[in-house]
Amino acid sequence: MKLTAKIVGIFLLGIVLLTSLFGYLTAQSEFEQYKRAQEETAASLGNEVRETLIVAWKDQGHQGAIKLVRDFATRHQQMTIRWVPTDGDASPETDLPPQQELAVATTKTMATIITHDAEGEDQYMIYYPVDVENARAGYVEFNVPLEEAEEYARLTTYRTALIIAAMSIFGLVIIFFGVRMVGQRLDKLVAKTKRISAGDFSSPVQVAGNDEIAQLGAALNEMSETLQTQQQELDEAATARLSAMEQLRHIDRVKTVGRLASGIAHELGTPLNVVSGRAGLIASHRLSAEEVTESALVIKSEADRMAEIIRQLLGFARRRPPQRTTVDLRELIASAINLLQPMAHQCDVELVAVDGPSLSTAVDPAQIQQVVTNLIVNAIHASSGGTVRVALESQMAAPPGGAISPTEQYYCISVEDQGTGISEEAMPHLFEPFFTTKDVGEGTGLGLSVSYGIVEDHNGWIDVQSQLGEGSRFTIYLPQQVA
Repeated sequence: MKLTAKIVGIFLLGIVLLTSLFGYLTAQSEFEQYKRAQEETAASLGNEVRETLIVAWKDQGHQGAIKLVRDFATRHQQMTIRWVPTDGDASPETDLPPQQELAVATTKTMATIITHDAEGEDQYMIYYPVDVENARAGYVEFNVPLEEAEEYARLTTYRTALIIAAMSIFGLVIIFFGVRMVGQRLDKLVAKTKRISAGDFSSPVQVAGNDEIAQLGAALNEMSETLQTQQQELDEAATARLSAMEQLRHIDRVKTVGRLASGIAHELGTPLNVVSGRAGLIASHRLSAEEVTESALVIKSEADRMAEIIRQLLGFARRRPPQRTTVDLRELIASAINLLQPMAHQCDVELVAVDGPSLSTAVDPAQIQQVVTNLIVNAIHASSGGTVRVALESQMAAPPGGAISPTEQYYCISVEDQGTGISEEAMPHLFEPFFTTKDVGEGTGLGLSVSYGIVEDHNGWIDVQSQLGEGSRFTIYLPQQVA
């Protein structure tokens, strides 16, 4: 609507300015033509009476010239004509204009002056010079009223004003119908576009007619329907993807639990033997009261130890939706190491947590523990003895990729082993689903893929450094975030 009014307003303003300029130039042109016509008439009359006037001036001087001009004026009453002597010879009935203005007058270029009479009316004074024997005898003054020219100028101005008023009314009519026919329909299209940008694809826009605006409205409706269909498909695909990823993560978690089973079974064997032996001693009734109490405390301690191992295993395997909370990463790493110590001991691998600062950030603790556990399990399997070190530190880093990214503070969890390392051919495929370097039956190839997806969901990434035969170092980068 505003665009329509602006276009019509600018167009109307241009026409008004051009019309006003045309009227002004027309009035000026007519006025100049009127003056030229009067000058030509004065020159013609001056030439007509000039010779006779020279003779009368020679015979009777100024009085003869005045008398002759008066007789001449009675025959030509379309203008006032009188004799004006030169300076110094003026009679009381004549008033001379400034001599510097009359000095330029010739029979071809007469002096002209616009003056006001006693009633305030404009008068056009034309002075025709009369020279006698190379001396200026006087002037024939032609007094032409400018009423006719001024009346024409007023009429031109009045007509121009009427035209401008008519065009203004016409412009308002155009604006009114333009707003109804164009502006309001465009407003509907703009409102529909804003709803589409906000994600609202309902309520198709109704634009009557069969012109280009109506076609644009129909195209917007069609595009809105297409976007709505695509949005539904994307939502369904995103939901399916999230469900599939969660299932993969759960499967990987359960698979890791299976790996832990043998180590935990071995770890539970010793306390179970202790419990069984102490319980047998108590049942034999051969212990004193103090020894029975001591055996009962040993049984309770070993039972608590087994319960804690089982609790950690169940907590790791339990499936639950992602939930971010502020977590101390050092405690999370300690929990994962504690859970994996039996497996490391069974594989003759020393699992070491490098002493580091206590760093907290907002993550899903179960998911990040799953990632750390996967990396430690992979490091244990890649090692034949030796040491697996897990470290936590804070450092400035920039996300990998081609785009230029700002350097920010990240928390880094690194898992370093002294195993066989990773070949250059396998390095680009590490995080691809179902890719594995382990023997058949030892891995599905989902662990690193799921782990990378989890870290990526936390706006981080996993960096890998490896030398064949010297070991590997996996580093998890997690941004500082607040729950």
